[in-house]
Amino acid sequence: MKIDIRILKREDDRSTFSCGKVELDYFFQKFAGQNQFKHYIGTTYIAVEGQKILGFVSVSVATLTNDEIALQKLPNYPLPVLKIARLGVDKRYQNLGIGRKLLKAMFQLALEQKERFGCVGVVVDAKKEAVAFYKKLGFTKLQIMNQKHYHDLIGMFLPIGSIAQAK
Repeated sequence: MKIDIRILKREDDRSTFSCGKVELDYFFQKFAGQNQFKHYIGTTYIAVEGQKILGFVSVSVATLTNDEIALQKLPNYPLPVLKIARLGVDKRYQNLGIGRKLLKAMFQLALEQKERFGCVGVVVDAKKEAVAFYKKLGFTKLQIMNQKHYHDLIGMFLPIGSIAQAK
C-alpha cells in the first residue's frame, strides 16, 4: 500500500469517508474545507492511496502559557504550539498505522513551524479512548486545561524537543 500525506484540495471527494465517529465524519465532510478554504482557521492533511482518502488530520496554530505546559526556562506568556484539532482514519483502513503516519507528518510540520515562526510543541485535546494512543507517542497530560466547553476531552502535550530527538 503506497500512502501519501498531502494537504486537502477543494476537489477531494470527502463524501464517502467514514471513521465510525459521526461527529468526526461530519466535521471532515462539511467543515474541514470551509475551515481551510473560506475561514482560514485550520488546515487539513489527508492520507491517500491514489485518489482514495484513508484518513485526515486537521491542525491549526495555537498558544499555551507556561503554566499549562510547565517547560523550564520559558516565560509565562503565550507560547506557540501546533494544535491537532481532529484526526480520523476511515474504518476500512484502521489499525494499519495511518494515524501514526498522519501524526508523523504533523510532527515534521511542527519542526518546520519551530524554525520559521516558533513552536514549543504539539497539543491535542484527546478523547478519553485515545489517551493511551497519544501516551505511546510521548504526549503527557497538560497541567491546566480550560474545559468549559470540552469536558470530555483531555489536553495533552508533546514538547518540540522530544519530536526533534525522535527524528
